[in-house]
Amino acid sequence: MEINQKGQAAVTDALFFLMIIISLSVFLYNFANSYGSTVQEQIQNEFQTTFATNSLKTILYTSTSRDPTETIYDPDAEIDYLLALIKEDYADDEKINDREKLVLSNTVSSILAPLADSTDYIFYITVPENKKIVFMFLHLTNFTKTDPGLPGQGFYIYGADPSETHKDYFCGLDNETIGGSTINSDYETVVIKLTRLLANVGPTSSATSAAKLIKIGSDGSFGDFKAQVDLIMWDATWLGETRDRPALLDVSAPHSDWGCVEVSAVTP
Repeated sequence: MEINQKGQAAVTDALFFLMIIISLSVFLYNFANSYGSTVQEQIQNEFQTTFATNSLKTILYTSTSRDPTETIYDPDAEIDYLLALIKEDYADDEKINDREKLVLSNTVSSILAPLADSTDYIFYITVPENKKIVFMFLHLTNFTKTDPGLPGQGFYIYGADPSETHKDYFCGLDNETIGGSTINSDYETVVIKLTRLLANVGPTSSATSAAKLIKIGSDGSFGDFKAQVDLIMWDATWLGETRDRPALLDVSAPHSDWGCVEVSAVTP
Protein backbone atom coordinates (compact mmCIF):
# COMPACT_ATOMS: atom_id res chain seq x y z
CA MET A 1 0.00 0.00 0.00
CA GLU A 2 2.79 2.40 0.87
CA ILE A 3 4.53 1.68 -2.44
CA ASN A 4 1.30 2.44 -4.36
CA GLN A 5 0.88 5.76 -2.54
CA LYS A 6 4.44 6.75 -3.34
CA GLY A 7 3.87 5.78 -6.95
CA GLN A 8 0.69 7.86 -7.17
CA ALA A 9 2.45 10.82 -5.56
CA ALA A 10 5.28 10.53 -8.05
CA VAL A 11 2.87 10.39 -11.00
CA THR A 12 0.94 13.41 -9.64
CA ASP A 13 4.16 15.40 -9.22
CA ALA A 14 5.18 14.46 -12.73
CA LEU A 15 1.83 15.62 -14.13
CA PHE A 16 2.05 18.96 -12.31
CA PHE A 17 5.60 19.40 -13.56
CA LEU A 18 4.48 18.54 -17.10
CA MET A 19 1.63 21.10 -16.90
CA ILE A 20 4.09 23.78 -15.78
CA ILE A 21 6.45 22.93 -18.62
CA ILE A 22 3.61 23.01 -21.16
CA SER A 23 2.32 26.35 -19.84
CA LEU A 24 5.78 27.90 -20.00
CA SER A 25 6.30 26.51 -23.50
CA VAL A 26 3.00 27.95 -24.73
CA PHE A 27 3.80 31.32 -23.12
CA LEU A 28 7.28 31.43 -24.69
CA TYR A 29 5.90 30.40 -28.08
CA ASN A 30 3.20 33.10 -28.03
CA PHE A 31 5.70 35.70 -26.84
CA ALA A 32 8.23 34.80 -29.53
CA ASN A 33 5.54 34.57 -32.20
CA SER A 34 4.09 38.02 -31.43
CA TYR A 35 7.26 39.84 -30.43
CA GLY A 36 8.00 41.34 -33.82
CA SER A 37 4.42 42.43 -34.50
CA THR A 38 4.10 43.91 -31.00
CA VAL A 39 7.26 45.96 -31.42
CA GLN A 40 6.14 47.06 -34.88
CA GLU A 41 2.75 48.13 -33.54
CA GLN A 42 4.37 50.12 -30.75
CA ILE A 43 6.75 51.82 -33.17
CA GLN A 44 3.88 52.62 -35.53
CA ASN A 45 1.76 54.07 -32.70
CA GLU A 46 4.71 56.14 -31.50
CA PHE A 47 5.33 57.40 -35.03
CA GLN A 48 1.67 58.36 -35.52
CA THR A 49 1.50 60.17 -32.19
CA THR A 50 4.76 62.02 -32.84
CA PHE A 51 3.57 62.96 -36.33
CA ALA A 52 0.28 64.29 -34.93
CA THR A 53 2.09 66.34 -32.29
CA ASN A 54 4.59 67.81 -34.74
CA SER A 55 1.85 68.49 -37.29
CA LEU A 56 -0.20 70.42 -34.74
CA LYS A 57 2.85 72.47 -33.77
CA THR A 58 3.50 73.24 -37.44
CA ILE A 59 -0.12 74.27 -38.02
CA LEU A 60 -0.11 76.61 -35.02
CA TYR A 61 3.15 78.26 -36.04
CA THR A 62 2.67 78.36 -39.80
CA SER A 63 3.48 81.69 -41.42
CA THR A 64 1.34 83.38 -44.03
CA SER A 65 1.18 86.69 -45.84
CA ARG A 66 -1.12 89.31 -44.36
CA ASP A 67 -1.93 90.37 -47.92
CA PRO A 68 -3.66 87.42 -49.66
CA THR A 69 -2.36 88.63 -53.05
CA GLU A 70 1.24 88.11 -51.94
CA THR A 71 3.15 84.96 -51.03
CA ILE A 72 5.43 84.29 -48.09
CA TYR A 73 8.31 84.12 -50.58
CA ASP A 74 7.81 87.73 -51.62
CA PRO A 75 10.64 89.69 -49.94
CA ASP A 76 8.36 92.72 -49.55
CA ALA A 77 5.40 90.79 -48.09
CA GLU A 78 4.33 91.32 -44.48
CA ILE A 79 4.45 87.89 -42.88
CA ASP A 80 2.62 86.81 -39.73
CA TYR A 81 1.47 83.63 -38.01
CA LEU A 82 -1.66 82.13 -39.54
CA LEU A 83 -3.11 81.73 -36.06
CA ALA A 84 -2.68 85.48 -35.49
CA LEU A 85 -4.89 86.17 -38.52
CA ILE A 86 -7.45 83.67 -37.24
CA LYS A 87 -7.51 85.43 -33.87
CA GLU A 88 -7.96 88.83 -35.50
CA ASP A 89 -10.81 87.52 -37.66
CA TYR A 90 -12.49 85.90 -34.67
CA ALA A 91 -12.19 89.03 -32.53
CA ASP A 92 -14.71 90.96 -34.65
CA ASP A 93 -17.79 88.73 -34.53
CA GLU A 94 -16.66 85.50 -32.82
CA LYS A 95 -16.67 83.72 -36.18
CA ILE A 96 -14.09 82.71 -38.74
CA ASN A 97 -14.93 83.97 -42.23
CA ASP A 98 -14.97 81.71 -45.27
CA ARG A 99 -11.65 82.99 -46.63
CA GLU A 100 -9.88 82.25 -43.37
CA LYS A 101 -11.59 78.86 -43.16
CA LEU A 102 -10.19 77.95 -46.57
CA VAL A 103 -6.71 79.24 -45.75
CA LEU A 104 -6.64 77.25 -42.51
CA SER A 105 -8.01 74.07 -44.12
CA ASN A 106 -5.50 74.32 -46.97
CA THR A 107 -2.70 74.66 -44.42
CA VAL A 108 -3.89 71.59 -42.50
CA SER A 109 -4.24 69.59 -45.73
CA SER A 110 -0.75 70.55 -46.89
CA ILE A 111 0.91 69.61 -43.60
CA LEU A 112 -0.92 66.28 -43.36
CA ALA A 113 -0.48 65.44 -47.04
CA PRO A 114 2.12 62.67 -46.37
CA LEU A 115 -0.56 60.59 -44.61
CA ALA A 116 -3.70 61.87 -46.29
CA ASP A 117 -4.06 58.94 -48.72
CA SER A 118 -4.45 56.31 -46.01
CA THR A 119 -5.38 58.34 -42.94
CA ASP A 120 -8.55 60.23 -42.08
CA TYR A 121 -8.42 63.05 -39.58
CA ILE A 122 -10.26 65.87 -37.90
CA PHE A 123 -8.84 69.23 -36.87
CA TYR A 124 -10.95 71.49 -34.71
CA ILE A 125 -10.83 74.54 -32.46
CA THR A 126 -13.33 74.81 -29.62
CA VAL A 127 -14.04 76.96 -26.59
CA PRO A 128 -15.22 74.23 -24.16
CA GLU A 129 -16.07 76.71 -21.41
CA ASN A 130 -18.56 78.47 -23.69
CA LYS A 131 -19.62 75.25 -25.50
CA LYS A 132 -18.67 76.71 -28.84
CA ILE A 133 -17.14 75.20 -31.97
CA VAL A 134 -14.94 77.79 -33.63
CA PHE A 135 -13.60 75.67 -36.51
CA MET A 136 -13.92 72.02 -37.48
CA PHE A 137 -12.28 70.47 -40.53
CA LEU A 138 -12.88 66.82 -41.42
CA HIS A 139 -10.87 64.85 -44.02
CA LEU A 140 -12.48 61.52 -44.97
CA THR A 141 -11.84 58.76 -47.47
CA ASN A 142 -14.78 58.62 -49.90
CA PHE A 143 -15.55 54.91 -49.64
CA THR A 144 -17.88 53.01 -51.95
CA LYS A 145 -19.75 49.88 -50.86
CA THR A 146 -20.06 47.12 -53.45
CA ASP A 147 -22.01 43.89 -53.21
CA PRO A 148 -19.94 41.16 -54.94
CA GLY A 149 -23.15 39.29 -55.69
CA LEU A 150 -22.13 36.00 -54.12
CA PRO A 151 -25.20 34.30 -52.65
CA GLY A 152 -25.03 33.42 -48.99
CA GLN A 153 -21.75 35.21 -48.37
CA GLY A 154 -23.11 38.30 -46.58
CA PHE A 155 -20.09 40.54 -47.09
CA TYR A 156 -19.30 43.66 -49.11
CA ILE A 157 -16.26 45.17 -50.76
CA TYR A 158 -15.24 48.64 -49.55
CA GLY A 159 -12.91 50.81 -51.59
CA ALA A 160 -12.12 54.45 -52.28
CA ASP A 161 -14.18 55.98 -55.07
CA PRO A 162 -11.75 56.30 -58.01
CA SER A 163 -13.48 59.45 -59.26
CA GLU A 164 -13.09 61.24 -55.89
CA THR A 165 -11.00 59.36 -53.36
CA HIS A 166 -11.37 61.86 -50.51
CA LYS A 167 -13.77 64.53 -49.35
CA ASP A 168 -13.23 67.44 -46.98
CA TYR A 169 -15.90 69.02 -44.79
CA PHE A 170 -16.36 72.04 -42.59
CA CYS A 171 -18.44 70.88 -39.63
CA GLY A 172 -19.90 72.36 -36.47
CA LEU A 173 -21.27 75.29 -38.46
CA ASP A 174 -24.01 77.18 -36.65
CA ASN A 175 -26.32 79.71 -38.26
CA GLU A 176 -24.10 80.11 -41.31
CA THR A 177 -25.32 80.44 -44.87
CA ILE A 178 -23.21 78.59 -47.43
CA GLY A 179 -24.25 77.92 -51.01
CA GLY A 180 -27.72 79.32 -50.35
CA SER A 181 -28.38 76.94 -47.43
CA THR A 182 -28.34 77.81 -43.76
CA ILE A 183 -26.34 75.32 -41.69
CA ASN A 184 -27.10 74.81 -38.00
CA SER A 185 -25.62 72.56 -35.34
CA ASP A 186 -25.60 72.10 -31.59
CA TYR A 187 -22.32 71.90 -29.69
CA GLU A 188 -23.32 69.08 -27.35
CA THR A 189 -24.84 67.03 -30.17
CA VAL A 190 -21.69 67.34 -32.27
CA VAL A 191 -19.48 66.42 -29.32
CA ILE A 192 -21.57 63.30 -28.61
CA LYS A 193 -21.44 62.23 -32.26
CA LEU A 194 -17.71 62.93 -32.44
CA THR A 195 -17.10 60.84 -29.32
CA ARG A 196 -19.08 57.96 -30.83
CA LEU A 197 -17.21 58.30 -34.12
CA LEU A 198 -13.80 58.13 -32.46
CA ALA A 199 -14.87 55.18 -30.32
CA ASN A 200 -15.66 53.15 -33.45
CA VAL A 201 -12.85 53.96 -35.90
CA GLY A 202 -10.18 51.94 -34.09
CA PRO A 203 -6.86 53.21 -32.72
CA THR A 204 -6.38 56.96 -33.01
CA SER A 205 -3.41 59.31 -32.74
CA SER A 206 -4.08 62.73 -31.31
CA ALA A 207 -2.49 65.96 -30.20
CA THR A 208 -4.00 68.81 -28.18
CA SER A 209 -2.90 72.35 -27.51
CA ALA A 210 -4.27 75.34 -25.63
CA ALA A 211 -4.88 78.61 -27.46
CA LYS A 212 -6.29 81.99 -26.57
CA LEU A 213 -8.92 83.79 -28.62
CA ILE A 214 -10.10 87.31 -27.97
CA LYS A 215 -13.23 89.37 -28.52
CA ILE A 216 -13.29 93.12 -28.92
CA GLY A 217 -16.24 94.57 -27.03
CA SER A 218 -18.32 97.57 -28.09
CA ASP A 219 -16.39 99.70 -25.62
CA GLY A 220 -13.04 98.58 -27.06
CA SER A 221 -12.28 96.20 -24.20
CA PHE A 222 -10.85 92.74 -24.81
CA GLY A 223 -12.41 89.51 -23.62
CA ASP A 224 -10.31 86.34 -23.44
CA PHE A 225 -11.49 82.86 -24.41
CA LYS A 226 -9.56 79.75 -23.44
CA ALA A 227 -9.69 77.77 -26.66
CA GLN A 228 -8.51 74.23 -27.34
CA VAL A 229 -7.00 72.96 -30.58
CA ASP A 230 -7.21 69.24 -31.39
CA LEU A 231 -5.90 67.05 -34.17
CA ILE A 232 -7.05 63.42 -34.26
CA MET A 233 -6.02 60.88 -36.92
CA TRP A 234 -7.05 57.29 -37.63
CA ASP A 235 -6.62 54.70 -40.36
CA ALA A 236 -9.18 55.26 -43.11
CA THR A 237 -12.30 53.23 -42.35
CA TRP A 238 -15.88 52.85 -43.50
CA LEU A 239 -18.18 55.17 -41.54
CA GLY A 240 -21.48 54.07 -43.06
CA GLU A 241 -24.02 51.65 -41.68
CA THR A 242 -23.05 48.06 -40.92
CA ARG A 243 -24.90 45.06 -39.47
CA ASP A 244 -23.48 45.94 -36.04
CA ARG A 245 -24.08 49.70 -35.92
CA PRO A 246 -25.85 52.61 -37.62
CA ALA A 247 -23.86 55.06 -39.72
CA LEU A 248 -21.23 57.04 -37.83
CA LEU A 249 -21.36 59.84 -40.37
CA ASP A 250 -23.71 59.55 -43.34
CA VAL A 251 -22.04 61.65 -46.02
CA SER A 252 -24.93 61.04 -48.42
CA ALA A 253 -27.48 62.83 -46.20
CA PRO A 254 -27.77 66.49 -45.17
CA HIS A 255 -25.46 67.03 -42.21
CA SER A 256 -28.11 68.63 -39.99
CA ASP A 257 -26.74 67.12 -36.77
CA TRP A 258 -23.06 67.58 -37.54
CA GLY A 259 -23.59 70.94 -39.20
CA CYS A 260 -21.30 70.01 -42.10
CA VAL A 261 -20.83 71.24 -45.62
CA GLU A 262 -18.33 70.17 -48.25
CA VAL A 263 -15.32 72.46 -48.48
CA SER A 264 -15.76 72.58 -52.25
CA ALA A 265 -19.09 74.40 -51.72
CA VAL A 266 -17.42 77.25 -49.82
CA THR A 267 -16.20 80.24 -51.79
CA PRO A 268 -13.87 82.91 -50.38
